[in-house]
Amino acid sequence: MRRSPVEPIHFARTVRAPHAVKPLDLPPATRRFLRTPRGRQTRLRVHALHRWLDRRHQTVAELTPDQLRQFLVRPRRVRVTARTSYDSWNLLRSYLAWLHERGLIGFDPEHLRRHPKRLPAPAREFIASLAPTHRPSTCRGYTTSLRRFHGWLDQRALMPERLTRPDITPWFQELHAAGLHPSSRLHILMDVRSYLHWLSERRRMRTAPDDLIRRCDMPKLPSYLPRPLTAEADRELQRRLAASEDPSSLALLLMRRTGLRIGELRTLEYHCLRPDAHHPLLKVPLGKMNNERLVPIDPASVDLIRRLQAAAPRPRPWLVPGAHGRQMTYGQLCRALQAVGHDLPDPVRITSHRLRHTYATEMLSAGMSLLGVMRLLGHRDYRMTLRYTAITPETVGQEYHKALAQLATKYSLPPPSVPEAPPAPDELLDHLGRWLRKHAPSSRPVRALLKRIERLQRDVQKLKPPAES
Repeated sequence: MRRSPVEPIHFARTVRAPHAVKPLDLPPATRRFLRTPRGRQTRLRVHALHRWLDRRHQTVAELTPDQLRQFLVRPRRVRVTARTSYDSWNLLRSYLAWLHERGLIGFDPEHLRRHPKRLPAPAREFIASLAPTHRPSTCRGYTTSLRRFHGWLDQRALMPERLTRPDITPWFQELHAAGLHPSSRLHILMDVRSYLHWLSERRRMRTAPDDLIRRCDMPKLPSYLPRPLTAEADRELQRRLAASEDPSSLALLLMRRTGLRIGELRTLEYHCLRPDAHHPLLKVPLGKMNNERLVPIDPASVDLIRRLQAAAPRPRPWLVPGAHGRQMTYGQLCRALQAVGHDLPDPVRITSHRLRHTYATEMLSAGMSLLGVMRLLGHRDYRMTLRYTAITPETVGQEYHKALAQLATKYSLPPPSVPEAPPAPDELLDHLGRWLRKHAPSSRPVRALLKRIERLQRDVQKLKPPAES
């Protein structure tokens, strides 16, 4: 059976087009709930839930937890994204709790929430020790790794202080069997090993951490080639983005022309242009590498920034406007890119990071140095630039054919020489006479020899066939 595509669902359609569906008769309890101060999005989700129940000829009292999960995943016969499902649950939670308090549904919605298990005290102490020197996102990553690790230990009644090598090796197999990406497994193992080192420093471990998680246990990461757009697809994509007046399309075009990451694009300040004596500069805020940088831009990119600044509402803190003056979300940018590039002549699916790959490979192909491209992209290590900006296939092809031409020249035999026609006899006699006049001393024998050469030269000229007119 073919699965339906995952796409976002706009619940506003359920109430904005009442002529397309029959009027909805809400229960009295639901009408009383909606008369209380509630947000518009909550009202839309409540209407969507009751329309879903009405299509199945059910009442809200017959709603079960499994049916609620089905509604959150497929509210309108089409599977929605996990983010949309999560937002719907947050908006319906107050309504379901209101019904449960009045005994109108048979389950407690709070029991459906997945409460993460609390970490033990040593793990919480370790996370707290990281807070002064690590970013909050890094600390959250450590928390997720340690929660998975301690969950596995609790299932087997193991303690981290008494772990041995035979105890922990099955966990490596379980991580692999879970289908995690090698980079995810690598981060989990490195986070747990740091945690075990922290315990060992406080003399809470019997086995050395490096003996529990060895270097050979770390999964090998795949090395992917950069995926720049083809020249034809790149030109067409830039043309479509430039012709649009949508701020998300203009932002994607700015990303293509400056090599920004999508997170850096979303957090660009409204006044991000910096004047310069020769060329304008774009101030890029703190991004993945936690560093700011100035990127030189061309007049076309300056015009894009001016067009984005002119978009409403104004004033605002961010360059790319989102809904109600907030930042534009990652999903909005991705949906705009999919809408513009769905039929481009490119065999690989177009993602936002491929715009950055295209920018980097274009700069390298134009002759820019590796150090210059590294500064433009905001990398701290040149190896990151090499990974993200490999040379383009066109450059490889040119170098390959040039090398073949050199090899052919090296191993090929020289062409056979064509023998020249021998000079005429009268010309040889003329050269001989000139040589004698120049090098031989003037004497009677030499003068006699010259006279004989002149007679022979006249006789040879008489023997020549007449030249054709």
